[in-house]
Formats: sequence, C-alpha cells, structure tokens
Amino acid sequence: MDIGKARDLALSMPDAEERDHFGNPSYRIKTKGGRVFMTQQIEAHTAVLMLNTEQQAELHEQHPTCFIPHPSKWGEKGATLVVLDAVSEKNFKPALELAWLGALPRSK
Repeated sequence: MDIGKARDLALSMPDAEERDHFGNPSYRIKTKGGRVFMTQQIEAHTAVLMLNTEQQAELHEQHPTCFIPHPSKWGEKGATLVVLDAVSEKNFKPALELAWLGALPRSK
C-alpha cells in the first residue's frame, strides 16, 4: 500500500477531511461530533486506524504483520498501527471503513 493511496482512500470516505495532527496528517469526519479515524506517519510509512479492541484483535489475528496494536496507551484502546508496506489495498480498505464508521457522530 502506498502512503498516497492510503490518503486518497481516507479522503474518499463521505464527509472526511484532512487536518494537521501534531505535525502529521489526520483524517476525520467534518460534521460536529465527528472524530479522527486515521493518522499517518509519513516518514515511517505507517498509518494508525482508530478501531475498537475487538476489531483490532481480529485484524491482528488475521494479518499480524500488517495490523499491530499501537505501542502506546492508545493501542490498549484500539489504536492500530498499519504497516503500509505490508498491507494490500484489499485488506486495508475494509479496516479503514471500520475506523471511519467508528468516528461518525454518536446519536444521543
């Protein structure tokens, strides 16, 4: 997976926008209450998807070299490091869609 392709896929999600996130690009839902669903670390050629812990565990089990719990406290909450050099678009896109769905505004 190319870092540019990952960016294009993130921006193709409905109501998605790109913003700076501590010097790196982040992708979030534009509408009020929307959250970040992906960040990228350009130099490391990785992305982080904001998943829940069950989604993270399933993806890591299926593709352990592509989807790795982030090595921070965020990783314990579902933040999942994606090794872009190791993941195919076929496997990345459904994971991105899960992260996007999780970032949608929550109904009250």
